[in-house]
Amino acid sequence: MSDNSEHTPQSAAGGSTYKAIVYSLPHLSMTWLVAPIGVVQGIYAKYYGLSLTTIATILLVAKLFNAVTDPIIGYYADRYYQRSGTRKPFILIGGLLFIVTSYFLYSPPQTVTPGYFMAWFLAFYLAWTIIEVPHLVWGGEIAKDSVEKTKIYSFRSTAGFSGMLAFYSIPLLPFFATTEITPETLKVTVVAASVSLLLGLYFCLKDVPNGSVSTIPHKQKDSLVNALHSFIENKPYLLFLCAYLFTGFCMGLWNGLIFIYVDAYLQMGEAFAKMFLIALVFGIATMPVWYKIIVLVGKKLTWAIATLLLLVAFIYTGLLEPGAVSLTQLAILKVLSTAGYTCIGIVAPAMLSDIVDYGTWRYGREKGATYFAIYTFLTKTSLALATSLGLAIAGWYGFTMTADTQAAEGVFGIKLAIAWLPLLSGIIVLIFIYFSPINERRYAVIQRRMEALKMRSRRDSTGAG
Repeated sequence: MSDNSEHTPQSAAGGSTYKAIVYSLPHLSMTWLVAPIGVVQGIYAKYYGLSLTTIATILLVAKLFNAVTDPIIGYYADRYYQRSGTRKPFILIGGLLFIVTSYFLYSPPQTVTPGYFMAWFLAFYLAWTIIEVPHLVWGGEIAKDSVEKTKIYSFRSTAGFSGMLAFYSIPLLPFFATTEITPETLKVTVVAASVSLLLGLYFCLKDVPNGSVSTIPHKQKDSLVNALHSFIENKPYLLFLCAYLFTGFCMGLWNGLIFIYVDAYLQMGEAFAKMFLIALVFGIATMPVWYKIIVLVGKKLTWAIATLLLLVAFIYTGLLEPGAVSLTQLAILKVLSTAGYTCIGIVAPAMLSDIVDYGTWRYGREKGATYFAIYTFLTKTSLALATSLGLAIAGWYGFTMTADTQAAEGVFGIKLAIAWLPLLSGIIVLIFIYFSPINERRYAVIQRRMEALKMRSRRDSTGAG
């Protein structure tokens, strides 16, 4: 991987843990601000009167917008990195914009129009891309090898779940009248998470070194067209994207509807934050376990195990009925989902970072941010499109947030969207994981070939001088 040329006290022996922790700090706050996306559609429907079909349409428009902006941001982030050797300005600017857009999205005025929701929803996702993409790829660039990548992304994932834990703890604060998630809890979230993000950015940008730009000779002219062409020819990348697309789709359906499912269908809205807190504590505790499993059996098999846990969670979701569900059952449901999602949060970026190195070796261009931009675009796209589809299906079958009891058609609609379609999508994920060609052994070969090319390039450069 990157041969980092910056040597600080943190990069000495034992410093890799400090580096991983400080690198992960902004992600805690970023996830704290992203976590409400899973419930914001329910909040806007319940408290501000927007219909589920209107929200579904807005989510679809947002994805068309992201389809254009995400690859462009990734492409120019790579160009800036190749010239300057740093990704820090993108992360700083993106973080500041993320704070502003989060405030207006989560703290709307009393009277909200669909146009207001759409404008700030689009701006929120754009700001998220600007900070998320360079921060993601940076983690692989500061790692020495595949094992250290897994370690860094394990800490990053732990920070992310800690941010979610912070969000779901807020409704339990004693000065709120209810433990439900409300507009008031979202306002507190924005303030607290914004302060946390500013502090995280300060320490991360100050103490984490830059990665080193690849010295492999270029095989193609640097252009957006050539970059896209190299992605299309990169079969390991395409298989990874397909697997992750269906992973995001099944989780998008489930996560996008779980608040509505628990609050409006199971009539257990006051248990929602509690079930998430229990599961998130469990998820954080399992991070070291998943790290050891990945190192022991490899990324591919571990991802398959995590997907199987998700499938069990989807089946369990489809079996629950109102009036016969306890907090313990909800906690078990969320623990199953969180266990799978925790692992995927570690293994997916670590696997993608290996594929980025393969692309750099194969095509002679370091396009890590563009690779990760498409990855984050698919993350947001699959989540939003799946949520949009789930909301539309529930609405088409007559499910509403305000009804005390749901008609049989409405119950069928929400269970189809939150349980059975995710189950089918998860089965497809297993197929793509099986055919993924890059494992730890093959990555070691790629890494040796990259190092050989770098050494030859240095010798040629020295001879030319």
